[in-house]
Amino acid sequence: MSHAGFENAADAIGFIFSGKAVVTLTSATTGTHFTFKVSISDDGNVFFVKHLFGPDNSWNGDWAFLGVVVFRGQHSVLRAGKKGKPDAPSFKALAWTLKHLDAGSIPDALTIQHNDQCGRCGRELTDPVSISTGLGPICREK
Repeated sequence: MSHAGFENAADAIGFIFSGKAVVTLTSATTGTHFTFKVSISDDGNVFFVKHLFGPDNSWNGDWAFLGVVVFRGQHSVLRAGKKGKPDAPSFKALAWTLKHLDAGSIPDALTIQHNDQCGRCGRELTDPVSISTGLGPICREK
């Protein structure tokens, strides 16, 4: 990843819930990182979350279903899927992150990065504004 991470909660939320986002959370405290794929349902009401568990991080690679995110007003709620494990470190990390983002902040010890592709259409990001927001110029207008 070629960027330092999102600087504000609004940009991070906008990217994570843009429709086809791949996002990595890194803890400066522990050095642990988790990568998630967040895609939107056909009706636009639910976001499906998978986490990377193996070395193949292509779109169809080693991803396991983690759960779904729904919104209650302005707040996101992460729910484990049937095979999801709410006690798993990846689940706890995402739930903790979403709680802070909903409150409008990114903790100093947390870095949230995208994978250099537009979170909505999947195209490679090339201009500085697109790289900082995770959304290309056309998708930012939508």
